[in-house]
Amino acid sequence: MSSFIGHSLAALCVFSSEKLSASNSLKKWWWGWLIVIASAPDIDHIFRSFILTVYPDEKIRITHSILGSLMLPFGTILLLTILGFKGSSRTRLSVQVIIAGLSHLVLDLLTGVNELPLLWPFNLANFKLTFGLLPSAGKVSLLNYYLYRNLFIEIGVLAPLFYSIYLIRHNYSVTRLEKLRIIGLLLTSSCFMFWSFSLSR
Repeated sequence: MSSFIGHSLAALCVFSSEKLSASNSLKKWWWGWLIVIASAPDIDHIFRSFILTVYPDEKIRITHSILGSLMLPFGTILLLTILGFKGSSRTRLSVQVIIAGLSHLVLDLLTGVNELPLLWPFNLANFKLTFGLLPSAGKVSLLNYYLYRNLFIEIGVLAPLFYSIYLIRHNYSVTRLEKLRIIGLLLTSSCFMFWSFSLSR
């Protein structure tokens, strides 16, 4: 799986993709909620009842299906409707929560380690990539070298990538210097991806 830091960076990227017409305190709450949504599928690490045993040697993590990862976003959209959000405002917020929810599956798949039941409950098959562009989250231990190494690689991949997306999204008059900055960010992200790709799995 990807780490909490990686999922939080994804939530920040989603949050910063749109300029929200709201107070700063409300924006902080919304970003916090996007982090919750982006991280929510990992709740099965706490509540093991979300992991179903299909066969003796095969388990289904239902929160890591497309349907499971969208339950909280759908609930949020319903709440926004009840609270009176309408039109383009509700649409922008709805798109953000949906992307935040699905981002968890994308990051976990990109580790090349996780088997995810994407189509549950319609199909019980687990899906996994044969390669990894992100490292898996290391075992949480202060003495675990791989925890720090993998976090460093993950941040090296995601932070420059997401920042370049932010610059492309918000800079309507891109100067030559901005183009060079974006290229540099993408090259940095690519180097860390190659490092991650070379790790044994």
